[in-house]
Amino acid sequence: MDFLLTEEQRAFRAGLRNWLKEHLPENWRNGHFTPRLEDARRGEVLRAWERSVSEAGYAGLHWPTAYGGKGLTLVEHFIYGDECGRIAAPEGINPIGRELVAGVLLHAGSEVQKKYYLPRIAACEDIWCQGFSEPDAGSDLTALKTRAVERGGNWVVTGRKIWTSYAQHADMCLLLVRTSSEPKKHQGLTLMAVPMNSPGITRRGIQQLDEEWDFNEVFFDEVVVPAENVIGPVGEGWRVSGAVLAIERATTRLYRQARYVNELQHAYRVASGRRDAVVESDYFRRAIAQAYSQLLVLRALNVRFVSRIVAGEQVGAEASIGKQCWSHFHQESTGIIADLLEEDHWFPPADDLDCDRFMPVYFHSRAETIFAGTSEIQKDIIAERLLDMPRGR
Repeated sequence: MDFLLTEEQRAFRAGLRNWLKEHLPENWRNGHFTPRLEDARRGEVLRAWERSVSEAGYAGLHWPTAYGGKGLTLVEHFIYGDECGRIAAPEGINPIGRELVAGVLLHAGSEVQKKYYLPRIAACEDIWCQGFSEPDAGSDLTALKTRAVERGGNWVVTGRKIWTSYAQHADMCLLLVRTSSEPKKHQGLTLMAVPMNSPGITRRGIQQLDEEWDFNEVFFDEVVVPAENVIGPVGEGWRVSGAVLAIERATTRLYRQARYVNELQHAYRVASGRRDAVVESDYFRRAIAQAYSQLLVLRALNVRFVSRIVAGEQVGAEASIGKQCWSHFHQESTGIIADLLEEDHWFPPADDLDCDRFMPVYFHSRAETIFAGTSEIQKDIIAERLLDMPRGR
């Protein structure tokens, strides 16, 4: 990103790099806590980390100062993600609030909503989750069935959401519901800010293969939501959320890609010290070189999107190209690391602090082609909106 940076922005990056070096949690090693923490304790530590980031002045960098931000530009925001990824610093516990909800509020929120919610997100006083996917409406959100009906000046919500990240820690939920039946399924959807302590909300955890608990089912049983908690116009939730999701798909992987450079380099260092014959083989030398080259190309594509957004241009369907490329690259390259480390990847010794970071990353990458829009959906978007192909199969 150097070609984008002014002298002041380079100084910002240098100061941020020094602060991260001095303030990373002591037990944060190779991309996770060592030893691993129980879910509740992990939530406490990550919340404390985000609060320290806020106190240091690195939260809400590009938000207006009137809403608790620092009044800088998107460039500083992207520098922060890039630097955190470079040293595999914690992504935090509130990425939904910082990256998605804040964007929605800045784009479509009322003045009252911006002034109330954004400072609380910056200070990590409110952790947010995203209530979009449902058991029968994952890839196709227009099929969602969670419904809100007007009653006594409020909205009453009934339904069920699934794959809701951070819901066990969340104070608030950005909820997409159906408020009317329209000829076109994407019409009649509305966004709401719902407190997670509202009567009628039940959370149920979903344990993953790596024994972490990051996903949840959330049930809404006659949950009362004040009318002033609607974000954007009633019935326009699809349009409001879509504009922000395009930016998310185009840019938030800067952190993940920078962090994956760290992971790729770490895997090669570990393997070099243990399996010289494997590392020296032509297959793995070519595979690692190819993965690293592809990663640099993907990062260049992301920086291109960043430069366009900073210039005030719209990023729409093109964001699906970056999402599609990253998802498949991440799956393929984590498979290379698994082959490189052999049994130490799947069964790291109990006292091994170098290998135990890779299996969770591998399992997480399996979901890359599903979450934030499946690969099939991304291909449809690219085909129809960029290549102007017909909708018929």
